[in-house]
Amino acid sequence: MASIIDTTAPPHAALDMEIPVKWSAQAPEHTAGIDARGHVRNHGAVDAVLRVVVFVAGLAAVIVMVTSKQSKMIPISPVMTIPLDANWNQSPAYIYYVAAFSVACLYSIITVVTSVIARKKTGGNSTKLQFLLSILDSVLLCILCSAVGAALGVAYIGLKGNPHSFWKEICNAYGSFCHHLSASITMAIVSTVALLLLVCLSNYVLFKKLATKH
Repeated sequence: MASIIDTTAPPHAALDMEIPVKWSAQAPEHTAGIDARGHVRNHGAVDAVLRVVVFVAGLAAVIVMVTSKQSKMIPISPVMTIPLDANWNQSPAYIYYVAAFSVACLYSIITVVTSVIARKKTGGNSTKLQFLLSILDSVLLCILCSAVGAALGVAYIGLKGNPHSFWKEICNAYGSFCHHLSASITMAIVSTVALLLLVCLSNYVLFKKLATKH
């Protein structure tokens, strides 16, 4: 008598074969922070916020610096005092500082408007525009860092002086002027850090776009 062999696969075998199929069906481009077209989610909003921070902090730094003038009666002899002014435009470093952050404010406005218009036209982030803005942001970051460094150097001499060059400190006499300088430089550092984060974000977005294409 011929034996009857049951060829029906057990239920758990069908389940085991379905598992790898389900995993393999997942699209590789749907990684964390990346949408189906390879764009980093919320990048446009973060980019705009950082550019607004660069503008606001840079504008505050410029306004506080250009309003830092102070006049005091300084004794030049035991019987004579004369009025002397401390003003930001007396130092080439501060003039460069104000010019650099004025350019940064104007640049921030232009790039925010350009990014919004490009996003509405293309429905996403243009890789070419992103690459161009990344280069311009990097150049501006170098300029702002040099401006902050120059202003800090002169401000430190005003605070501590330089006995080797016989330069005396002035902050003991012009307290309001030095307070304006410290507040302005603090806001300038905030603006510079925001621009640094913007450069890092742009490079990260470009890296993710290249990674998804390969």
